[in-house]
Amino acid sequence: WLKLIRPLCSLQPALADCTRPPFATAQLQMAAAQQEFTARVVGAASQGAVGAFVAATLSAVTEPIVNNVLVNRVPLAQAIRELDGAKVKAFLQTTLSTNFIKFPFFEATNVIMSGVDLNPLLRGTVTGSVFCSTTLPITNYRFRKSMSLPITPASLYQAYLPTVLRDIIYGIVRNKVMSGMVSLNPEWARTNA
Repeated sequence: WLKLIRPLCSLQPALADCTRPPFATAQLQMAAAQQEFTARVVGAASQGAVGAFVAATLSAVTEPIVNNVLVNRVPLAQAIRELDGAKVKAFLQTTLSTNFIKFPFFEATNVIMSGVDLNPLLRGTVTGSVFCSTTLPITNYRFRKSMSLPITPASLYQAYLPTVLRDIIYGIVRNKVMSGMVSLNPEWARTNA
């Protein structure tokens, strides 16, 4: 191969590495694109992990209060007084573990879907549907754990329809806003911000 191609290389000096078989360049380009895509997915998941930690910390305190008000119908001041530090600490373990699954998963799913050639409306619908269908059992597990309610297979998909609609709307709005922001500043889309 090299004996045949070297004379041609001297005729076309613009080819930086013409001794490489032609398919090797395409393979390298595909590998580079795969690495870039993987880096984007991992970057998005990492950003989701940061958000997961912040949200888990806030949720460990606020969810027991809100759930007490909504489920037990106690006044807010009473729900705050009834907040138990030991229970908050124990619930933090649940919020951390569930958020470290949900947040990075959503961000990675969104990046993966951004590589699919769909309009933002359909992309957001698919992202929201996949996210909700996958993570609703985690959310319901966490809710039932925070309320000390029994956990059954049927209870894990409780409130599916309103939750999937909410997640679809979020996915659509997020994709539309992202498209609008990129159209305002296309250079911004090339960053990992």
